[in-house]
Amino acid sequence: MRQDLSNKPGTIYLVAALLLVGQPLTARGQGCEPIRFTTPVSLGGQDEAYQPAREWQLTLAYRRLVSSDWFVGTEESPERAPGGKSPVFRIHTVVADLAYSINDRHRVKLSIPASAGSLTRTWPDGQVHEQEATGIGDITVMGESWILPPRTHEAGNIAVAFGLKAPTGSHTIASTFYTAAGAVDFPADQTIQPGDGGWALLAQVRGFRQVTPRIFGYALASYMASPKAKSNVEWVPQSGQFWSVPDVYSARAGAAFSVLPEQGLTASLGARIDGIPVHDLLGGGDDDTIKRTAYVIFADPGLSLSSGRSIVTLSVPYRLKVNRTKSLLEQRTNMLNAGGFAKHLIFASYTHRL
Repeated sequence: MRQDLSNKPGTIYLVAALLLVGQPLTARGQGCEPIRFTTPVSLGGQDEAYQPAREWQLTLAYRRLVSSDWFVGTEESPERAPGGKSPVFRIHTVVADLAYSINDRHRVKLSIPASAGSLTRTWPDGQVHEQEATGIGDITVMGESWILPPRTHEAGNIAVAFGLKAPTGSHTIASTFYTAAGAVDFPADQTIQPGDGGWALLAQVRGFRQVTPRIFGYALASYMASPKAKSNVEWVPQSGQFWSVPDVYSARAGAAFSVLPEQGLTASLGARIDGIPVHDLLGGGDDDTIKRTAYVIFADPGLSLSSGRSIVTLSVPYRLKVNRTKSLLEQRTNMLNAGGFAKHLIFASYTHRL
């Protein structure tokens, strides 16, 4: 039987804090940055790293995103936003994540997100209006395996995961588009829709390494590849240009510190990057769709508190750098590579071992 590490307070609460298990894989998104997330964030304790065999684990996660800064390339330029004022995106997302460990080395996870979003901006009619969209998002299923046997590698390991995202969330929730000639019925902006309208393949790798009895290093990288080239929703009415269903990537790395081992308090500090690449791995559509290619770099501090079979986490990534890169369509047509980005994000989660 695998040794119970929970009796080693000097190290226990770090092993997964370092992993930040369930990193938003992201945050598949059709906005100016990846704005949705499909698996919960956890900075949690030791058992998040090595989930015991034949155990269920439930996580409820929340993310708050408020985007009100307008960038062109790497420069903040609110005066170049629609109507000379930055649009405001508000998106609240909750994810229910259920994981089952087949044994101490392999597990499967199901993630069900729901979101409520709004977009407030100056429209072509010269007035400020708000759109809203609420609903269940795109469900994901993943399988994960540790490369090395956990029972003999308590101080470090690497896990790989693969999965599938299903287009269960709507990308066509009805709203109103305010043209210069008047209001017309039209789907809400894709930035706030719960889904993107396409299937996707998911891949993730994460790992940790003990540095000292109370410090662990962690790293995680994920990629979502969407075979579908474009949505069936136009960018604006009668434009003939459709939203892309883009690939999304994310990575983070840093260190976790056992602040109060006996009380289960862990702090972490690292960096993360979220992005939408110019070129998709599969599916095409790069050169003729509306694709908000960009990457954002954050400082990524976090806290977790472990008590018994439960873990509570909080992290507040703070934006350090934005690059709203030009998509192939923007390069070809000289369209403005502009978009809105959040100054910070808020992630919170509660995990309970069943």
